[in-house]
Amino acid sequence: MTRIAAAMVATLALTLPGFVQHGLAQQIPPIDVTTLTGVHVALPSPANTKPLLIVVAFSHKGGDDAGAWNKRFQPLYAEQARVDYVELADFQGVPSFIMTMILHGMRRSVQEPERSHLAPFFSQQDAWKKLIGFSSANIAYALLADPAGHVVWHATGPATDAKAAEMLAALARMSGPGHP
Repeated sequence: MTRIAAAMVATLALTLPGFVQHGLAQQIPPIDVTTLTGVHVALPSPANTKPLLIVVAFSHKGGDDAGAWNKRFQPLYAEQARVDYVELADFQGVPSFIMTMILHGMRRSVQEPERSHLAPFFSQQDAWKKLIGFSSANIAYALLADPAGHVVWHATGPATDAKAAEMLAALARMSGPGHP
């Protein structure tokens, strides 16, 4: 083996684990939504520079879990600006005349800063269910993705201290030493 070939093999051996790790990470489905305050959000976005926390709910009951997750995440996005945060509420298949009433009620009942981060979605339901390992509409699904949209952590159900600690540990690993 020539020196050049040996150098190429060594370089490949050093870089391949990173490529494999990224290749195996699940990617969030592309989604284009508008929050309850009218802010347009497209995910994943090449302009993202921060980790992305996403909570997905498929029912009113799942929305209760999502609200609890939001309370845990609020310091990270509202006060410290360490992450981008979006809470997705699935309304695929809901008739438009009913959706108008639901959105009116949501805008009245959801307070800031959550309202600015809560977005209904009307498509990609199957892709999101597959990504999160959907098991019940009555629980919320939380995930942390890198800025490119690769999932690095996920949890299902109610927010707990243990799940929040796992998420913070995953966030710390993404940030690395010397980063906020």
